[in-house]
Amino acid sequence: MPVIRIEAFTFEYNELQDRIRLTGNLYAEAQEISFWFTRRLALRLLDAAVELVKKTSPSIVTLPEEHQSAMALFEHQSAQLDTDNITESPLQTKEGDDRSNSDAEPKILRRLDISCKDQTYQLSFFLSGSGEAVAVSKLSYSQLHQLLSLIHRGALALDWGVENSLFASARETPITLQ
Repeated sequence: MPVIRIEAFTFEYNELQDRIRLTGNLYAEAQEISFWFTRRLALRLLDAAVELVKKTSPSIVTLPEEHQSAMALFEHQSAQLDTDNITESPLQTKEGDDRSNSDAEPKILRRLDISCKDQTYQLSFFLSGSGEAVAVSKLSYSQLHQLLSLIHRGALALDWGVENSLFASARETPITLQ
């Protein structure tokens, strides 16, 4: 099976399935592919996102440690203003409302690898039992933030126990005067 190059993403949050559905190339001419993000994978990705952003942003790396989290949060919020090739569908909540705009049968995503080179992020999507990526996508820094934001919003909508702010856990501990 050839690797599918994903040029655009669409997200749907499905309470009935308790999963986030990511569809690649839904409204594009390229081959469509659809994945289920499970709670486990989404939470692991969101936990790793903070360190990934800190290590790959030139403006964050050069800052003192105590200011890095604040800058990561600022960059994340700024990137959410763009909507390049990443869209969100309404939350599906009603019994039997398991329909989607996508015709692609979703597959459970088992692994998502993210590598960075020259401020371009390559995402490689893996299914269970597959040693090879079934799909890849290249994203800019702001597109990566958009993708992380939509996964985070899905985790909030599905009540998966995440902080209200994606970078909340990265904030410095408050200074206490004694």
